[in-house]
Amino acid sequence: MRRARRNLFIAAQWLFAAAIIWYAARALQGQWDTAATRLATLDISWSLIGIATAIVVGTYFLLIDAWRRIVTASGQPFRFADAARIWFVSNLGKYIPGKVWSIAAMTVMARERGVTPLTAAGSSLLIQLVSVAAGIGVVLVAGAQTLREPLAAAIAGIAIAVGILMIPAMVPLIGKIINAVTGRSVTLPAMSARTIWEAAARAAISWIAYGIAFQIFVAAALGSAAGATTSYIAVYAASYIIGFLALFAPGGAVVRESAMITGMLRLGLSSEADALAVAVASRLWLTATELLPGLAYLALGKRVARIQ
Repeated sequence: MRRARRNLFIAAQWLFAAAIIWYAARALQGQWDTAATRLATLDISWSLIGIATAIVVGTYFLLIDAWRRIVTASGQPFRFADAARIWFVSNLGKYIPGKVWSIAAMTVMARERGVTPLTAAGSSLLIQLVSVAAGIGVVLVAGAQTLREPLAAAIAGIAIAVGILMIPAMVPLIGKIINAVTGRSVTLPAMSARTIWEAAARAAISWIAYGIAFQIFVAAALGSAAGATTSYIAVYAASYIIGFLALFAPGGAVVRESAMITGMLRLGLSSEADALAVAVASRLWLTATELLPGLAYLALGKRVARIQ
């Protein structure tokens, strides 16, 4: 009986992966046709692509450790190897419309590793909340010099920082709001303020690293990356968050690219043609970077989880 359940669970994972690949390919098809001509003229520096990819993957592990620490702080021991496998596989769910599949997959897989479903779901929601709040703060700080109201941006950034500092005290209220909106009983894990602040710091560092990787990627695609690093940080973080908040878009497809093009043009980072090419090329790059680790973990199964 237990073996049958395990086989059913594995089969469900592969069906999950097939759905993800289908939705991702569907989302990318139209964008590829639009930018194919400009993309064909790009002289890609694969060494720079490798550097940018290494930075992005490194930020993944930083966020995985932040999530693992939140779960551990709730009183449930959680190995990093297990957390990495669950994170990468469940993260594939972002390519299915609805934004709930990642949390659902994370909850089921975490239960297989001895983490209660409520802790898995609650910690996932909490790390996403902290990450988005930190990302908005990074956007306001990095893009303050280009905004028409820098003082308002600075005040908003301070307000977000204060909000992050207050999250530990607000966790019970946040849980009640989630319950009221979703109609489901979700208990966010109780933990120390230090755990939340450390997670916020890791999230902020991750957004900065993503922006640096994005600038390197632009240089790899276009041959150079004009403009300040802070501008690339602001554009990438803003476009990613906007895509994430677009609940109807799998993986933020189209929405993220539109925001990225607008941001690059507004900050004078490229021409319209180059911005379109970068947006589509970065979607292909980031899709591969997100899909391949998750699919590899699915293929290798438990053997990867045992690697320390």
